[in-house]
Amino acid sequence: MNVSRPTVKASRTGRPSFEQSDGHATEAFRRECSRIVLSREAAAPLWLQLSDQLENLILSGKLAPESRIPSETALCEIFHVSRPVVRSALSALAARGLVNKLPRKGMFIGKPARESDFVTSNVSLFDDMIARGAKIRTRTFELAKSRASADECAALELADGADVVRVARVFWVDERPITYTNIAFPADKVPDFEKADLEGQSILGMVRDLYGRQLVRAERWFSATMPSEEAQERMDVAADKPLIWIESIGYEKDGTPLEYYRAFYNSQAARIHVSVSN
Repeated sequence: MNVSRPTVKASRTGRPSFEQSDGHATEAFRRECSRIVLSREAAAPLWLQLSDQLENLILSGKLAPESRIPSETALCEIFHVSRPVVRSALSALAARGLVNKLPRKGMFIGKPARESDFVTSNVSLFDDMIARGAKIRTRTFELAKSRASADECAALELADGADVVRVARVFWVDERPITYTNIAFPADKVPDFEKADLEGQSILGMVRDLYGRQLVRAERWFSATMPSEEAQERMDVAADKPLIWIESIGYEKDGTPLEYYRAFYNSQAARIHVSVSN
């Protein structure tokens, strides 16, 4: 005998919908996203079009950092697309740190990455970030006077057997790991620097204040790379997270090298900004 089962209407007694709890945020989101136009005739897939246009609104500040995002269902209605399109777009934004998914709370606009101009100036990354009002945290893993390696001798124009003061440390910007840095100075130019307390300090600032030495120019090289095991552990980044490898030689006014700098740089913590003019 067939027994018909009563239809049970899904309960809505759980967490209130985005529209119920954040009506003003919904309206603001809808208003800003009314500028978004998606085309099924375009070469780029819908999810990529949506991701790129949302990214532009986030980076321009039109979608406020930490403001709540509508539910996936609401986004499907707003943009007239399917749930897989919305999910792919949000996943791409989340991978770049532009959207945060918080369990049991919802989705929120992330804080756009800071920018740094240090690669085009003689100001250290530490000083650049401090000047921008960033919260800096450092941890030093090595500070010692050691025999220079072959690479350090070549970069710093040292004789075989010369010593360097070597510094290895990680620092975080707004609680996001930005660099794992290895720096070497000719030991005779920075006597007893291995005894200094570096925590929370700009290394180049200390070299300037203690020894009157300052960089006036630098040669820098960049390449994309995967983090070493040491960088993964010390920066707490994933093995498949690509980073920027920076190698730099900094020179004093007399043309002699002062600093040999190598670092894994996390561009998701701060984008590198370059200004170009004729």
